[in-house]
Amino acid sequence: RKVFREMAEQLEAASSTPSIQEATTSTTEAASVTSSTQEATGELYVSEAGQEADDGAGCAASLDPDLLCSICLDFLFEPLTLKCRHSFCRLCLLQASRLAPDGGACPQCRAEISFDPKTHALDQGLAAKIEEAVPPDELEARRAHTTATLEKMAAANSGPYPLFVMRGSERGFAPGATVSLHFFEPRYRLLARRAWEGDRRFLWAQSEPTAPGEAGLQPQAALLVVLESARFRAGGEADVRGRGEALVRLGRSYVEAGSGGLWLATVDESARPSSALPRASPPPGSADPSMLEGTAQRLRDAIARGAPAYNRGQARRCADIYLRAAREELRVSGARLVRDSLQEAVASAESLLREAEEADGGHARERKEKAAAWALRHAFDHVLTWIAYDSMPSGCTGCSVC
Repeated sequence: RKVFREMAEQLEAASSTPSIQEATTSTTEAASVTSSTQEATGELYVSEAGQEADDGAGCAASLDPDLLCSICLDFLFEPLTLKCRHSFCRLCLLQASRLAPDGGACPQCRAEISFDPKTHALDQGLAAKIEEAVPPDELEARRAHTTATLEKMAAANSGPYPLFVMRGSERGFAPGATVSLHFFEPRYRLLARRAWEGDRRFLWAQSEPTAPGEAGLQPQAALLVVLESARFRAGGEADVRGRGEALVRLGRSYVEAGSGGLWLATVDESARPSSALPRASPPPGSADPSMLEGTAQRLRDAIARGAPAYNRGQARRCADIYLRAAREELRVSGARLVRDSLQEAVASAESLLREAEEADGGHARERKEKAAAWALRHAFDHVLTWIAYDSMPSGCTGCSVC
């Protein structure tokens, strides 16, 4: 504004139209001031030495805008392109997605990030353009910075894993199995947030860790889960989805102070199996494979009918669908694990639905109905995962290769 005001004053003072030379000079001065302002605010790329390129513009300022990252305002390094077609540096997107309150969305348009920025393949087309346009020394400087930052992030996440405990299964889950969970307890909301903002891993055990030093106890088995997506709701509840990475043995375990009962546990690397853990012998009352497949199909059908109702806000209808399916399965199933898992879930769901009917407010009633639906859904998922694991050939590690 100052420059244009000076230009206006010059025009008023002049007795005739300014010459082309005068106008050119004023325009050059305006450009100089604009350049200085950009440099002061960090909008203009400046090299490590603090000097601009000989042509008057820094590397980033001279690049095609499509080759710039809107987070760091520098050239894209290890570029990743989302489904919405926005592109970012791997490190920038990784840091942004770990801090996103909704569990990972495009920093520009809020579209969902459907992959893990840490391991996703580069956009090779953009990477090739960047290598052609950016000097090698600047590329090397960015590479060193990215490597150092990733190492710091890894070191910060090298502590014990948060531990999710759910009873009802007598057999370990399989590596490669899909894990879908809804966390509503405060301690597990903390688990979901901590895992998502950390290295996206947590442990899942079938029972609480045994007291350290108890004689005759073998190291407890758990499934190391890798999160692939997470949705954090306004009330703090979290819907997460991931996969089993490996069966491990728990090392040191303890309840974190002030966490509302959240267990933390290390992995006993000395007892970590290189292949699948030994299979337990079939429990008494196990059904034959054809009966188990029938159970799996009926539970999948119930989920296919109940989940859409839940997503439409009809939690009670979803719970009723699941409850009918669970009761029917208890009537016909001969597998002890199926019966044990479903009996506990049915008892819990029936209790929650009775509490929902007695609740005063609509919000409290809805919360109880949702908890009932999820209690049954978790049991269904446990049974389905166990059936899938049981159908693997002996010695299979669940690596998904075959």
